[in-house]
Amino acid sequence: MSGVVLAVAAFSVTWWGGVAFALFFGVVTLLIYKEWVTIVGEQPFGVPANVGYGAILASLLCLWFGYWQAALIIPLIGAAFLAFARCSYPYARWCASGVIYAAAFGFSILSLRADSAHGFAAILILFAVVWGTDVVAYFVGKSLGGPKLWPRVSPKKTWSGSLGGLVGGTAFALFVAFLLKIDPTVKLTLLLAGLSVVSQVGDLGESHMKRLFNVKDSSNLIPGHGGVMDRVDGLLVAVVCAALIGLIFADIGSVATGFLVW
Repeated sequence: MSGVVLAVAAFSVTWWGGVAFALFFGVVTLLIYKEWVTIVGEQPFGVPANVGYGAILASLLCLWFGYWQAALIIPLIGAAFLAFARCSYPYARWCASGVIYAAAFGFSILSLRADSAHGFAAILILFAVVWGTDVVAYFVGKSLGGPKLWPRVSPKKTWSGSLGGLVGGTAFALFVAFLLKIDPTVKLTLLLAGLSVVSQVGDLGESHMKRLFNVKDSSNLIPGHGGVMDRVDGLLVAVVCAALIGLIFADIGSVATGFLVW
């Protein structure tokens, strides 16, 4: 039930855009960092954590007011400060990584939605490919079973589920693109397939990190679903990759267009 509520909330703020979207995903970004800090063993409101919160919040505010260069630089400064503070705070360097991890998501998803031409479509298509991959992979893997994908990190994931998720997630995202009047070209198909793969890599990466620190869930914030990181690990990597592609083919004001139309 909580998963459905979150999905409805995410769709609603994506539809509204503007302040609602920025506030919702700004909070998500800060929660990602808080959970990262907790996973690595640092106090969630200790000095290293607070440096990270400050850097991420300042970055998002700079992006909102149009200072995108500063929005990119500030998290790097915060991370560098934490990296050099590792002598005084043993987990500070892990917090530094968390700043980059969370800030990259916040910068990317806000930049994509800010594109007035294709921002709404880009976010919905990303939701479709990531969550479509996740759902189809679960049911295909459960039905077919077979060899494990990476048993040491994620014992339940199978190759059949991964391949099923790749096909199903890509197909669902293409269907959503068609509904949104985005031409489902061969290039877009290959791009979405690639994002399906990287979303699975993001999922495995978070699982690996939790095993490294002997943690089952990133938090217990969402009943029955763990924490925010557990829900957006695949989305995070896909969103960052989509934004990078958008910036290669367009400018900062047209990131979603650069992602979808090329």
